[in-house]
Amino acid sequence: MSVTSDHPPRPASAPQASRRRPPKPRPGGLWRWHLWAGLAALLVLLLSALSGALLVYQKELIRLAVTPGAELPAAYNHPHIAAQLHTLASRQPAGQGISLKAPSPAEPYWTVRDGHALELLDVATLNPYPDELGVLDALTLVREFHVALLTDTWGQALLLVAGLLALFLTISGLVLWWPGRRAFRWRWVLPRDFHSARSLQYHRHAGALTSPIVLITLLTGSIMLWQKIISPLLPPVATHTQAAAVQPADSPGIGRDYRLAQAAVPDGWPTFIRTIQNGDTVHTKVRFRLPGEWHLNGRTSVTVDRSTGELLISERSDQSRTARRLLNQLYPLHSGYGMPATYRLLILVAGIALAWLAFTGGLHYYTRWQHRRRRRLEAG
Repeated sequence: MSVTSDHPPRPASAPQASRRRPPKPRPGGLWRWHLWAGLAALLVLLLSALSGALLVYQKELIRLAVTPGAELPAAYNHPHIAAQLHTLASRQPAGQGISLKAPSPAEPYWTVRDGHALELLDVATLNPYPDELGVLDALTLVREFHVALLTDTWGQALLLVAGLLALFLTISGLVLWWPGRRAFRWRWVLPRDFHSARSLQYHRHAGALTSPIVLITLLTGSIMLWQKIISPLLPPVATHTQAAAVQPADSPGIGRDYRLAQAAVPDGWPTFIRTIQNGDTVHTKVRFRLPGEWHLNGRTSVTVDRSTGELLISERSDQSRTARRLLNQLYPLHSGYGMPATYRLLILVAGIALAWLAFTGGLHYYTRWQHRRRRRLEAG
């Protein structure tokens, strides 16, 4: 006996694949722009990110490998600096300028620069620290590569272009990632088993997670390069000239110049000190870091005319307008130098993340290219 149903028969079930929700179309124009911009900047971004990451903890590496146990004596003060400047200048050949960085609690040694060469001197003896492992030369090479690709102006221009492209890549990448943001998984950011076929997932989710700190490093680096090779964003720092209030009893020289400069900024600590010779006139320029200033190298300077004792004093960094104060923080924000430990760690993460994004993005393109090439060969 047959049993009939009042309900119409169900249609045959469709294959599982046909019931899948069709993939969301990618924004074709933006996706292609993102792809080509990434390929254009790939190599420069990868190398600059790796070199920048190596430089984040360069001071700690120097202390560990070159100056272990170095400390600034508690009684070390401005008269000691002036006396040691006189000694260091006497070692230089007549007529040759001098370029130094004064000791500080963060860097308790004299730093002597001669072109691209770097030498560190013990504060107590003024003898050079031995660098048997070549750490200073290696770090100098990495730094020169990071800031100019070892080619000066052309390298800086290439870095600026790559930085601007990277800013576009970061913003466009967020736009492309946003519609699928609910699919975020930590396993795509920190994969245990790496598979090249999943490189796009690693790229998308790691890029979205690290985008804030990556944006900060890219923006600050691009602005610094723009100001250096295109045009400053602000007018030159205001300066004023004044005669020295009291001429020290020292004989003319860099030691006396320093005393005059320090008297003009009594609450500052010196950073960079160098002499500049224009014809028969010698000028000594001293940069100072003011109390509480983020920038460990300081942004206040005094230039002393050795023949007249006249001082050219820049605007104090703690009295600058808001726009200039922001520009003065570009270097600390970009490098992490002098910033809290947590922020420095984030800068290291930004460098590693940028290198990872360049690698996974390039790998995804290469994988797709290989797949298309194989299909063409099979079709042919």
